[in-house]
Amino acid sequence: MYVLRDVKVKYKDLSAQIDYVIITPIYIYYVECKNLIGNITVNDKGDFIREHTFNGKKIKKGMYSPLRQVEAQREVLRKIWESETTTFTKLFASKYFNYYRRVLVVASNSDTILNTDRAPIDIKYKILRADALVRQIEYNLEHRSNDDYISSKKEMQALAESYHSLCIKDNINYYDLYKNKYCKDNLKNRLIELRKNRSNNKNIPAYYVFTNDELNKLIKLRPKSIDELKNVN
Repeated sequence: MYVLRDVKVKYKDLSAQIDYVIITPIYIYYVECKNLIGNITVNDKGDFIREHTFNGKKIKKGMYSPLRQVEAQREVLRKIWESETTTFTKLFASKYFNYYRRVLVVASNSDTILNTDRAPIDIKYKILRADALVRQIEYNLEHRSNDDYISSKKEMQALAESYHSLCIKDNINYYDLYKNKYCKDNLKNRLIELRKNRSNNKNIPAYYVFTNDELNKLIKLRPKSIDELKNVN
């Protein structure tokens, strides 16, 4: 078995982010993992309803179906598969795409009570708690059809590598992204306020304290000592 986490793919103007891709000898599972507070009920129409308590008040409201979300993600991968496969393969294998590539919604919060008693049978066993995930995969493998194709370890590894190769290489440094997004403006405002107060106290023009160019250098270099400050300009 191979497990890939946070698989991000894109096809034309469509994109998908799958929490986990689990590759077994027979089936591939696309897993949407939800860490939700409260209890989840799936009614006879397949609607998700969440109940939780906030400030002593019970709240009950519908939520967007995570099952439809992961099914839409699977469709993006289908389009990628169809764009890269031959017409012959597409003709004979397309109808088995969903059969071999299954979707699951997993509630990861151990305190969550999941009620799917009234859920439609076609989605009932696609929604489960994290502690039931392994049992569900084992059950599917044990009750497979005799006609199901069984992949070798080498083929499973090749599949894992193919999914890895599809991933978007964004190479985002999230620390720098959020530091620049949320800290830079705050620093700039603080320095502008400092310049304003200094110029008022000394009765001099603000640019005598430091110019806008020097201000931008201070924000970019962020000196941590007097010596580093002297090197700015």
